[in-house]
Amino acid sequence: LVWQEGLDLQRDYPMRFASSLGVGGPADYFLRPRSLPDVQEGLRFAEATSLPVTLVGYGTNLLVTDKGIRGLVIQLADSFAAARVEGNEITATAGCLFGSLSRLALRHSLTGLEFAIGVPGGLGGALYMNAGAYDGEIGPLVKRIAWLSSDGVGIWTREEFSYSYRMSRIQKENVIVTEAVLSLQSGCSEAIGAQMLELQAQRRARQPLEHASAGSTFKRPPGRFVGPMIEEAGLKGFTIGGAQVSTKHAGFLINTGTTKAQDFLDLIAYIQHVIQDRYGVLLEPEIRILGER
Repeated sequence: LVWQEGLDLQRDYPMRFASSLGVGGPADYFLRPRSLPDVQEGLRFAEATSLPVTLVGYGTNLLVTDKGIRGLVIQLADSFAAARVEGNEITATAGCLFGSLSRLALRHSLTGLEFAIGVPGGLGGALYMNAGAYDGEIGPLVKRIAWLSSDGVGIWTREEFSYSYRMSRIQKENVIVTEAVLSLQSGCSEAIGAQMLELQAQRRARQPLEHASAGSTFKRPPGRFVGPMIEEAGLKGFTIGGAQVSTKHAGFLINTGTTKAQDFLDLIAYIQHVIQDRYGVLLEPEIRILGER
């Protein structure tokens, strides 16, 4: 199969460069599409060569194993980013930074995306995970989603896009979300900006933003908060290799210099064991763990 001229495809791409944790082995093939035809070309290639396809964004909630990812990895990031505002709606492609969309809403005096100002990663990942923070989440804002698969393209309306805590329909279906329309409300730019500044200050005070991490490591179990449980179990600062439970927020694991994904996998497993033994609660990872074990 001949690739289109100029398609940004790489072989044996080190996934540590596509993850905020800075660890991870190679992807067999790594594609950064700049357009919808690029994505479609990648899917045709994968189908013709029987390669599995893995979709990633900016890698801010990603842990890739040391053996890496087999098949084709498609990254929808800054090369696949465009947005526009029409009335109270923002139409954006999957590679748009979530925080940048929050700032775009502010510039147009639109409220509803304030919570996203400090949420790392892109729109595609936010939709996939139904990202949220500070009592806000993206699911209720969705008006329409455009997607494609090897079989064609499609649209989900607001009623067809199901979601729950850190879960969305995207996780259950083999599609690539390419664009979304978010429905916001008119608001006061001064009030919107003030709320965003307050949320940013809270993040800086509470989260280890100065260290490489993949964000919140575990989903919040019903009626519990993960950070306090881990801290009460005496695991704050606990380290395996170069993977450490943050001393600033025990719900985050940080990279203190390791190049091994296995350090993080071992630390996650150890925390799960301790918390289940102490509290009878099985912590479920919120980060995506990808790759060959």
